[in-house]
Amino acid sequence: MMNNEELNLKLLNSAMNIAAEQGWNQMSIVEAARQADIPTHTARQRFPCKSSLLLYLNRLADESALEQAYHGQVVADYLFDLFMSRFDFFQDYRKGFISALHNLPFNPALAVIMGVATQNSMKWIAESAQIKTNGIRGLACIKGLTGIWALNMRVWIKDDTADLSQTMASLDQTIKKAGKFSPYFVVKNDHLAPENQPEHQDEPFISEKNE
Repeated sequence: MMNNEELNLKLLNSAMNIAAEQGWNQMSIVEAARQADIPTHTARQRFPCKSSLLLYLNRLADESALEQAYHGQVVADYLFDLFMSRFDFFQDYRKGFISALHNLPFNPALAVIMGVATQNSMKWIAESAQIKTNGIRGLACIKGLTGIWALNMRVWIKDDTADLSQTMASLDQTIKKAGKFSPYFVVKNDHLAPENQPEHQDEPFISEKNE
């Protein structure tokens, strides 16, 4: 007997496969459950609406990225790794996920839901890098990270390279550009920093690649 997480994954995979083949609008959770051989009432319990599928997918992407712990390395490099981990995760659901993204301009409610979820993801990423997210500067930091993600998501959608080299190049350049403004909106939680914190901790977005 499958546990709840196994049920969720099976339904997610079925739904995203249908979305990849027929488009997000044509996909239904009922049909996804039928193809996954899962009772309809169970599917209703796990995913009451299609947006809940995307929220679950987004959460899994966060969990995959956050498996990489911050150990005092240059924040720019750490953010790059976490962002790419999310892109790598979404790559496994590429066609279905892109179909859902293309639907956002025509579904304002879903766009708002995913916008809030993305900002929450960026909050998790910032805090995992020991960056403060409270106050005006914290909010600005989250907004900035969300902008970086959104900009490079557009690149990822068009990136047909096997290793996502176009996305990696764009993300690297975007983070470097954002680094010029980081002193204005990035505040580190110094009391959480490990004892072996490198000397460049006051330059949170400066990458060793540029030195």
